[in-house]
Amino acid sequence: MIGVTDILGYGFFDYKYNIPDFSSDLFCPAHIGYIVLVYMLGIFGSYLLRKADHRRISALLKALSVTALVLETAKISWESYYDISSGRGFNYFGLLPVYTCSLYIYTMLAAAWGRGRARECSLSFLTTVGLVYGAIGVVYCNGLNFYPFWTFGAFYSLFFHSAMFLTGMFLLVSGYKRLEWRDVPLSFIPILLLSLVAIPINYAIGSDYMLIYSGSGLPLYEELAASLAEKGLRWVYTVIMMLTHLPIAALVVAVYKLIGGLAKRKRG
Repeated sequence: MIGVTDILGYGFFDYKYNIPDFSSDLFCPAHIGYIVLVYMLGIFGSYLLRKADHRRISALLKALSVTALVLETAKISWESYYDISSGRGFNYFGLLPVYTCSLYIYTMLAAAWGRGRARECSLSFLTTVGLVYGAIGVVYCNGLNFYPFWTFGAFYSLFFHSAMFLTGMFLLVSGYKRLEWRDVPLSFIPILLLSLVAIPINYAIGSDYMLIYSGSGLPLYEELAASLAEKGLRWVYTVIMMLTHLPIAALVVAVYKLIGGLAKRKRG
């Protein structure tokens, strides 16, 4: 009997370095279909949840927070097993959960189980920067440059960014979180706290966590980082990249208020 592995030439849990002749599945037919599915779910799912009881939203947050934590732990353990057993050693340059998108794990835990300012800042991040990064990550899923679409590596990256996008959408449309201008600085606090971990690591080993060291793969930012580094001003790029998150959050708040204003006029 011919199995899926025989047809594809790899298994679901195969590691990226063990899959021969693979270049990228970014924007392959399956990925394009997935993008359409997630964005439709974001629109229609949000519509269905617009009047959802907030207790149900809280339960959803708790379920997603645990799922994200378990999957992240599984992904790190799984990749580390292959890296270490193959003699490469632990991947300190790319496997630590200190990317900006990694904040989804931490802010979800605080939003679902925490209280006070930590929960407030987390909800602000999830509905602004987190929502935007999730939406971008579904479309430009970097994991598909390393893993074929039908693998755990690709599944994790796609699920993670989809969850970021959908969580932000559901929180806003359900009214669980109502954005105000003060959410712009509040959303920046989790980013600032994570950078206190990422910056020392980046400057010690030359990694690019949070993309605040060399802007790897970011148009314009990568060239800016290289140019400033040549002048001994890499720290200036780090500051610029950090501050970039503020207008992103402000844009989401502005769009949210614009849509809310239009909806009130329509009802009036």
